[in-house]
Amino acid sequence: MLGIVKGDIRYDALATMVDAKLSSELVDFYGIDVLLLPFGGIDAYYNIKNSKLNILDILKFNCVKTIIVGNANNKLKDLCEVKNITLVELLKLPQFVIENAKLTSMGIIDFLQRKNLAIHDLKILIMGYGNIGYTFAELLDAYGCNFSIYPNTKEEEKYILLRGFSVTDWQDFDIVVNTIPANIEMDYEVFKNKRILDVASAPYGFDIDKIEEYGISYEIYSAIPSKFAYISAANIIKKHIEKFL
Repeated sequence: MLGIVKGDIRYDALATMVDAKLSSELVDFYGIDVLLLPFGGIDAYYNIKNSKLNILDILKFNCVKTIIVGNANNKLKDLCEVKNITLVELLKLPQFVIENAKLTSMGIIDFLQRKNLAIHDLKILIMGYGNIGYTFAELLDAYGCNFSIYPNTKEEEKYILLRGFSVTDWQDFDIVVNTIPANIEMDYEVFKNKRILDVASAPYGFDIDKIEEYGISYEIYSAIPSKFAYISAANIIKKHIEKFL
């Protein structure tokens, strides 16, 4: 039996697709052998993130053979090793990452078009060319958009140029979409009178103090698949956990 620790809305949808117990209460986790945690996993004290549950309490009353999570910290990895539990990190599975990145990129476009302006009417600067940066750029190219890409590494720059996309020169853009999960050292003057949409994971791409100092329009947009198309997001999770059920 699969036990799902209640997380965002895609977990609610997933619970309708598979035989599972979905809850945020310890009393409901009984008789499970597979445990699905929120993507953030656990903290240093074994507390399950975004819940009031502690994973040790769940393991005490169940014979859990497999734990599924987005990313696992060392605490969870060590716990699984000691208890001989199979640990599955979804964000380490290449095919899951690709499908999730595509859905995320669709969600970014949906978000940007909510102000009655079509995506091809925006001049977009993408920061980073990882999974999300790559899939977002491909969609923008299909829409015939005006965009350029800021590479985070020399290797990214090489692949941007091989693909035939423009490397940014910081001169002509309306909005920045950041996908780099690290504060970037640069002159924040270039962002004045621009809009930044940060879709990276923590610690995000910008120094908040500098953002406020320069009065830059800045938004963090996280957990995009669950906000954009939570049933599709649940389908992706289901597809990649079925073999463990």
